[in-house]
Amino acid sequence: MKFSKAFREAMFRFKLKGSDIAERSGLTTAQVSQFRNGKNLRIDSLEKILDAMPQEARDYMLSLIPQPDPDDALGLNDGEAADSGDDE
Repeated sequence: MKFSKAFREAMFRFKLKGSDIAERSGLTTAQVSQFRNGKNLRIDSLEKILDAMPQEARDYMLSLIPQPDPDDALGLNDGEAADSGDDE
């Protein structure tokens, strides 16, 4: 699962508001909203968002990341090709 989707799931599950995350992280509400909607963020901005989240919500979000995206039957994202295992 992508970080942005996991973030949306955590926000919904823990009833978090983007404006609260923005205020605690020092980011703008627009930056938080853009991330929630799938836009890329710089690593330092992602770290600020994670630091601004309650521990339980952050742990939940991060637990979702290793799971394949259920919307993607092959577990691939963004057109990544599957590794065939052939190195030749």
